[in-house]
Amino acid sequence: MPEYLFADLEKKIAEKTAAGRDVINLGIGDPDLMPPDTFTKSLQEHAADPDAHFYSSSRGDAGVRKVIARYFKGRFGVELDPDSQICVVLGGKEGLSSLGRAFVNPGDAVACPSPAYPVYAQGVATLCDGKVQTMPLLQENGFLPDLNLAEGSKMLFCNYPNNPTGAIATELFWQKLADFADTHQETVVCHDHAYSEMTFGDYVAPSFLQYTRNAVEMHSLSKVFNATGFRIGFCVGRADMIAALVKAKSQIDSGAPLMIQRAMADGLAGYRGAEPPKEVVEIRKIYGERRAYAERALRELGLDVIESPATFYVWARVGDDELPFVQKALDHDVVVTPGRGFGREGTGYIRLALTQSLERIKAAMGRLD
Repeated sequence: MPEYLFADLEKKIAEKTAAGRDVINLGIGDPDLMPPDTFTKSLQEHAADPDAHFYSSSRGDAGVRKVIARYFKGRFGVELDPDSQICVVLGGKEGLSSLGRAFVNPGDAVACPSPAYPVYAQGVATLCDGKVQTMPLLQENGFLPDLNLAEGSKMLFCNYPNNPTGAIATELFWQKLADFADTHQETVVCHDHAYSEMTFGDYVAPSFLQYTRNAVEMHSLSKVFNATGFRIGFCVGRADMIAALVKAKSQIDSGAPLMIQRAMADGLAGYRGAEPPKEVVEIRKIYGERRAYAERALRELGLDVIESPATFYVWARVGDDELPFVQKALDHDVVVTPGRGFGREGTGYIRLALTQSLERIKAAMGRLD
């Protein structure tokens, strides 16, 4: 296994911090904002539930799954059976890797976009002794993959709004992906929707399940409620695929803590149809302001910035080789992520995570200048 990208970054940051340096970390997508008070209070209250100390189940609490189904109907217009089409996961990372264990045998091909979240290629394909079947995401194609490159694969991963590029999928792409899922039912198509609620302006991210039911979709509370450390999310979709995920998880974990599941459910219950609760609106406003500033500042530095209405990442091209830029930034105590860490096709790009205050981001841009 290669070292996980962010483990290496954390090591470098720790070394600089130990040396007394003021490091501005724009490398890791770990929100600096606190979870909403309502979420934290809900978590505290549910810790006192009389059954909170018991084992949960690998599928997730039945009451929580009903809330997820109501949320999904209101937010995306998609009806789900809470008993067969929903599984609570310990964050998207665990959900994705457990899904891989359910389906990928040694030698199976896993169609992975590149650049992409490293878990698809490493946490699924490599750990299951599968083969990575790369689908390049190129700037000239709007960072959308050629689905012909997924032919013969056991699993296919995609992710829009996209990490690391911030790209969003077109209506035509959703239709093509749905056609692929419908005509290639031997392939488990998984849409990673971790950034479904991290959108700005008029853009509203759809669910892939609005286009087909022959797939699964992974959701996470990590970003929308600034709750990365609570490790909570859910997978929804085709019943047999969800059943396989539950079967794999039953050998690995005993379910997410009930108090965290129920806090998630309370947060999702704050949605009124597709309208998010005021806490989510405020979180989006803050990240939107940061994104607008960072995009403008990086353009003024002469970088080729990929503008986006979604995610709290900024993806920018710095040349044919991004490592000199990354090292120079580190010399000035600014951490940015090298694009190649997300796959070979990320070479020449950097990713900035806007998980620092606007003042710190401004200070980082001054150092980069």
